[in-house]
Amino acid sequence: HGHTFTPSPDGLFAVGEVENQWQPLRLFDLRDAWSPAGNPVVSRAISAWTADYQNLSHNHEVRWPFVFVSAYEDGLQVFSMFDPYNPRTVAYYDTYPGPHMARGHGNVNLGAWGVDVRNADGLIVVSDMVSGLWTFKMEGFPGWDGRNWSMPNISSAQDWDNGPRGPQPRTTSDGEKGN
Repeated sequence: HGHTFTPSPDGLFAVGEVENQWQPLRLFDLRDAWSPAGNPVVSRAISAWTADYQNLSHNHEVRWPFVFVSAYEDGLQVFSMFDPYNPRTVAYYDTYPGPHMARGHGNVNLGAWGVDVRNADGLIVVSDMVSGLWTFKMEGFPGWDGRNWSMPNISSAQDWDNGPRGPQPRTTSDGEKGN
């Protein structure tokens, strides 16, 4: 089962999320899948991250090396995947003011549900189903441009004027040529 799967800007690593209680976000190494003689099936995570194993996360946004997570009752969580084998929490804010009922009870439909990050100035926006809309700025994160990290300037908020130019011809895992 999968809910969200987001590659790093260079496509070498990815963050996967299943949105099930007691399931962490998992980080995957995609390098073998990209190599000509590699295995195109990536079936094992290289590491995992969670704010609290009893809770779950809903969505995430990758802005290398940071992953911004809307984590229901755990609010906004930010972890670094600079070392994808050892992700670590670098920032958090609990947006949910109510009792933490999901812990062990399965009621997870409260708290931070959505997250987005504006690349130009680093504004972080979180929607919480109970407490409303939150905006944040994270110290040390003035915005995101992949070139500052020696990465392609690719994220979920594309630079559409200078972004991808449509599908590029490629060979699929079964050897078929396609777009």
